[in-house]
Amino acid sequence: MLPEGVAPTAQRLFKYWCSLREQDIVPNRSDLRPAAMLPLLPNLMILEYRTPGTLIYRLAGTASAEKLGIDFTGSNLLDHVAPRQRREAEFRLNVLRTQPCGLIAHEVLRSKHQTPFVAEVIFLPLRDRHGEITQLIGSASTIEQGDKGVMAGSDEAMITITTDFLDIGAGVPQFESSRVRRAI
Repeated sequence: MLPEGVAPTAQRLFKYWCSLREQDIVPNRSDLRPAAMLPLLPNLMILEYRTPGTLIYRLAGTASAEKLGIDFTGSNLLDHVAPRQRREAEFRLNVLRTQPCGLIAHEVLRSKHQTPFVAEVIFLPLRDRHGEITQLIGSASTIEQGDKGVMAGSDEAMITITTDFLDIGAGVPQFESSRVRRAI
């Protein structure tokens, strides 16, 4: 179970993701069943690690496209991160591969009407048929809490305001600037 206060969309995705795990901490991508994920699809993301610095949206739910006015499918997630935060974002997202864990981030985004809002995003790792973590599954939810003032005077599309690693059973990396939330 996730810590208290996590958005219901993230809770539903985490519960589904946990249902796929058998003996291993990280489930296989091939175990995903679209019919079982129907309620999750509007907010669902599947991303694929490619070359360093490239994490491609293979699937981006319609809720994000409607809210932001952009279909992220086929684009690089890191291209949407504020330039000053890209290196740290890439590092943190790569940690999910090297030390299997989850990540919850709170981000300030701009709607298609240029109105700032705060979204909670969860990312969880998935293994390919060779047992390598090559993809992430995630969801994004608009939440009401957070400081939208961080966007004042900025033309950046996405600014991360918090990141928390989730312990899914393999521990989490210890960084001074990271918080850890227990998900097991």
